[in-house]
Amino acid sequence: MSWEIVGSLGEIVGGLGVIVSLLYLARQIKDNTRSNQSAAISSLTDQIQKVTLVDHAASEEYYLGLKGLDRLDDRGRLMFTHRVTAMVIMWFNAFLQHERGLIPREFWATFADDIASMYQHKGFQEAWAMVGPGFPENFRDYVDSATQREVNVDYIGMSESA
Repeated sequence: MSWEIVGSLGEIVGGLGVIVSLLYLARQIKDNTRSNQSAAISSLTDQIQKVTLVDHAASEEYYLGLKGLDRLDDRGRLMFTHRVTAMVIMWFNAFLQHERGLIPREFWATFADDIASMYQHKGFQEAWAMVGPGFPENFRDYVDSATQREVNVDYIGMSESA
């Protein structure tokens, strides 16, 4: 066997090694992407729980606030607006993560339905008019477009007519 053949075999083995390394790297990137998605979903789920798990009095105030800010006193309007702001920040976080491909489309769809559901309530619209200008235009446009979405769910079981 000549040195040329040995050199050629070495190049073939080296090339195969590079291919195997690239396949391994691709698998690691895919696993890392899944891990990042899982962390993003977990973080958003924690945020949902913090915003929605409140005591009975706060829930009652929120319910009245959805019917319209005029149903609340000054303190109630402030608390309702803060809660809406917390929800919108959570939605904005999900919006950004969806745009960057960090959460799957199916998970984002639940947020999109949530936005459409809340937008149908007078109190949310009034609070959004106050806090919305603080968010980037593309997100404001998305939230405002929620009025055009067909709402298949009302998570709190009350329509605007309530």
